[in-house]
Amino acid sequence: MVEIEEGKKSWIRRNLMLVLTLVGVVTGVLLGFSLKALHLNPDYIMLISYPGELFMRFLKMIILPLLISCLIYGTASLNIAANGKIAVRTLVYFVCSSVIAISIGLCLVVIIRPGVDSTATVIVSEPRKPAANPQVKLLDTFLDLGRNLFPDNLFRATFQQTYTAQESQRSLKFRDGTNSMGIVFFCLLLGGILGTLGERGKTTIAFFQGTLEATMKIVRGGMWMAPIGVCSIIAGKILEVENLSIVLAQLGKFILTTCIGEAIYQLIVLQAYYYVIIRKNPFKFYIQLFDPVIAGFATCSTVATLPITMRTLNDVVKINPRITRFVLPLACSMNTDGAAMFMVISSAFLAQMQGIELGLGELITLLVITRSYL
Repeated sequence: MVEIEEGKKSWIRRNLMLVLTLVGVVTGVLLGFSLKALHLNPDYIMLISYPGELFMRFLKMIILPLLISCLIYGTASLNIAANGKIAVRTLVYFVCSSVIAISIGLCLVVIIRPGVDSTATVIVSEPRKPAANPQVKLLDTFLDLGRNLFPDNLFRATFQQTYTAQESQRSLKFRDGTNSMGIVFFCLLLGGILGTLGERGKTTIAFFQGTLEATMKIVRGGMWMAPIGVCSIIAGKILEVENLSIVLAQLGKFILTTCIGEAIYQLIVLQAYYYVIIRKNPFKFYIQLFDPVIAGFATCSTVATLPITMRTLNDVVKINPRITRFVLPLACSMNTDGAAMFMVISSAFLAQMQGIELGLGELITLLVITRSYL
């Protein structure tokens, strides 16, 4: 009994931040519903949400230095042969898993039809036809992939993406958002070349190694803001919704569709991946990932979870750190399967609300576009 109690205390000490984050989640929910009856002024709601806003801004601030240093150092620490094999396998898995996740979302949208009400009448009375010439937009999407893969300005790529505007004539424009694809490609290229320079590249590699370690320390320190930040975000979001029952009634089928899709992918598809490739019980492995799963659920941020995920995979699962340094940053920026499923369900949901019937061609186009912009 004494050993069990000591084990529990040791686990709490090691995972104090995680425990506090869960407390923040529960506190945020209770605080939001408790204050909702007071019908607070928007200024008070903004003040309640402010710590959460600062926390999210901190996480966004740290994304680029963490991603760049981790990718360059992780790539440079691998030899070219191993680097190529790992990169190819990683990218193939990312593409295949995202396509499967999006396909699950599309199937559920077609079956459940969340944009159509319970009486099977369309919410918008006058339906609209899909836009003409979807092939042109699909072609532009493929071409934009190449343009974003090779950004003409790396500094602009940190805050803008290139896209083709369909107006009177085709024109290239820029929209807000980090061009992760171009930055990742450059970092992989630079890291791979640095790894071949021998002694001449060691100074630069050491610089990025130090930057990575310093950035990880900043993230670990900043994560102590997570309990207050998460509590503030949840409470603020609850208070911003004027009538929660009406929202749930209107979006009930959409929420149900999303939850079913995420559950199928998380509990069945991912476990099937592990069993088919590793030939071991996937749930034993999944239990070891309890800490990063809970941290991801509480913070809704892959970047915030990255230090916890790295620590778990290196110390608990015993995966080679050179592999985790290379694969995990790529996964944070390119393998957002849950977000891809949510986006495709949201897009199809809005189309159904507008009375737009999505045929096979439109569904395939939606799949490609969703995968292209993630």
